[in-house]
Amino acid sequence: MRKIVFILLFVALAIGAHAQNHIDKLSTALKKYPDSLELKLQLAKAHAQASNIDTATTLFTEVINTAGQKGNNKAYIQSQISLGRLYADKGANVAALNHYHLAQTMAEKIGDKTLLAHVFKNIGALYVGWKKFDEALSNYDSAEKLAALVNEAELLADCQNNKGIVYEQRLQYDKALVAYKNALAVYTQKNIASKISMVLSNLAIIYKFKKDYKASMDYNLKALALSVKLNDKWIMAATYNNIGALYSEMDDYKNAIAWCQKSIDLAKEINALEIVETAYDSMAVAAAKAGDYKNAYKYQQQFAEHKDKFINLESTKQLSELSVKYETEKKQKLIQQQQFELQRRNMTIMVIAIVFVAMLAIGFQFYTRNKLKQRAALQQAEIEHQARATKGIIEAEEKERKRIASELHDGVGQLFSAVKLNLSGLLDRAQLTDEGMITLGNKTLDMVDESCREVRLIAHQMMPGSVLKFGLYTAINDFIDKIDSHNLKINLQGVNMETRLNNDVETVLYRIVQECVNNVIKHARASKLDIILTRQGNQLRVTIEDNGRGFNTTDKSHFEGMGLKNIQSRVAYLHGRVDIASAEGKGTMIGIEVPIG
Repeated sequence: MRKIVFILLFVALAIGAHAQNHIDKLSTALKKYPDSLELKLQLAKAHAQASNIDTATTLFTEVINTAGQKGNNKAYIQSQISLGRLYADKGANVAALNHYHLAQTMAEKIGDKTLLAHVFKNIGALYVGWKKFDEALSNYDSAEKLAALVNEAELLADCQNNKGIVYEQRLQYDKALVAYKNALAVYTQKNIASKISMVLSNLAIIYKFKKDYKASMDYNLKALALSVKLNDKWIMAATYNNIGALYSEMDDYKNAIAWCQKSIDLAKEINALEIVETAYDSMAVAAAKAGDYKNAYKYQQQFAEHKDKFINLESTKQLSELSVKYETEKKQKLIQQQQFELQRRNMTIMVIAIVFVAMLAIGFQFYTRNKLKQRAALQQAEIEHQARATKGIIEAEEKERKRIASELHDGVGQLFSAVKLNLSGLLDRAQLTDEGMITLGNKTLDMVDESCREVRLIAHQMMPGSVLKFGLYTAINDFIDKIDSHNLKINLQGVNMETRLNNDVETVLYRIVQECVNNVIKHARASKLDIILTRQGNQLRVTIEDNGRGFNTTDKSHFEGMGLKNIQSRVAYLHGRVDIASAEGKGTMIGIEVPIG
């Protein structure tokens, strides 16, 4: 049987009856001090706890952007962690992990052990949902070590609770009980009511699996009473389901269905999809045990439907790829640092050698330096020649695009307008009486109108004025708005994209994204496309992912077409790099990183 509900400490806990008053007070204070990042961060957390997800997301994003500009690293890290939690609650694990990694990078940079411990704890929670238990325990161990260093007893308890989840999934119930009770002792000592109710619910689950139904019910009812007192709807919904599953285990079909239905109603109210999914599974099990196979089938169908909403296999693959990519980048930086240290040590040895060999070393150094200068000059000349050639090609393409766009707009477009005017005048003077001829005339006018629109659309795509007027993000948004979202749903997200880039860089990046989107439309057979633009310091990252049919990246023939070649040459022109990850039936991810400083 499935675990009833994972109550992991990366889900925002609901606040009590005074939640709205707290939000109102913070909003009033923020109006008085609009530049206060701390007030805005507190307000965002309050909205998150009150399940005002859209408002919280907007506020956290604003804090991230402002904190990045003002160098408020702690506010930046806290907002990235909180935003990751919101995405994790919705099942958007890839987006959640991306925010956690941004927080981790900054926390490591400034050496903040407390915030870094929170990052590891939240990443571990993602791995639990992904069934990667070894990775989850590794992250919890890292979080516990850091929490012990900074004397964060509550954070240690959080990790113990989440480790209990892992042991429970591995059927190590005795170890799970020890971990949960360790957490409960700390929460009770510190009188953290919301977390006490959470761990009581987890203990109830363990006793259910150990067939101690009385102890399980006692813990469930204690958790429920405390969550009702706190108005913690998430724990209430989870505990309703746990009680329903317990009644199912005790062969009380009527109570099992009733409690699970209460769980579903409340979980839908707060958009807790994982609880809805699990409650339907519990109902299916209860109905099957009672011999009500018709309803068991219905509940199982509803379980499968909500499971698909919460867990997406492609997102799981992307989550793995994102983790590997992040760890690879860290290793590469470590290798580069080691190489730098080695080079510095070698230089010291060389200086000592120069002191001992004096004139011979100076002469050799002079000779070597001249050789290196000549070689560097040749390499630089070659690089500049290639850069000029690439720039010439790109400028020629843009010039030709502009010329064709102008011809289409001013030439063909005007001709179509004249044709429409003449045809309309001709039909008016002809005074047609035959219905068939009138219909044909009107259809012809409609075809001329449609042709005019197509010409304008093509001209705009070949030379979009919004790139030069409003910037890269707006131009891309304008471009994808003209694509039929019925067949391909495109999600565009921008982080720190308010400041304009160099016009040439924006134009080239626009062409790259345009080429990628056109490739997806032509070849991928995808229904979903995610485009993320992230500006961090002097780097711009562009991630383009689709859920299409993918291709074998080891087959070089896929890279011989003009589409991928154009993307690679344009990225090289911007002195950036491009990574393409794909597999047949698994979609495609294109990652681009270019310097903008």
